[in-house]
Amino acid sequence: MVDLPKLTTKQQQFVLHYTINGGNASDAYRSAYDCSKMSDKAINVEACKLLKNPNVTLWLNQAELNKQEVFEDELKYSVKDCFDELSDVQKRAKKDKGNYSQEIKAIELKGKLAGHFIDKHQVTGGGLADVLDKLQ
Repeated sequence: MVDLPKLTTKQQQFVLHYTINGGNASDAYRSAYDCSKMSDKAINVEACKLLKNPNVTLWLNQAELNKQEVFEDELKYSVKDCFDELSDVQKRAKKDKGNYSQEIKAIELKGKLAGHFIDKHQVTGGGLADVLDKLQ
């Protein structure tokens, strides 16, 4: 863990909102500070000043690194992880005859988010061929 400098409460709020909103400095500034008497231009100028503040920059860089690590950890959820979880649920369900449908659904959704399950749908009828058949 990196030793980060202390920030004021408002600077902390700015960093939090900037990270959450995808990098919109003006919106982050509005969320952290009272801007009721400020023009949009003034808000933008102050937000840019905060982005140039070395302490704020260090926090934003660390937040980006943390966000990337979390994202990479989630991507590591493999097909094997999914099958292992499902096998574990299957064993417990056979053992105690419990209902594990919610847990299975959660594993299925994790697998879908990781791209391991793809719903396939077959569409039949309702197309041009049906219309042409009716005309004959």
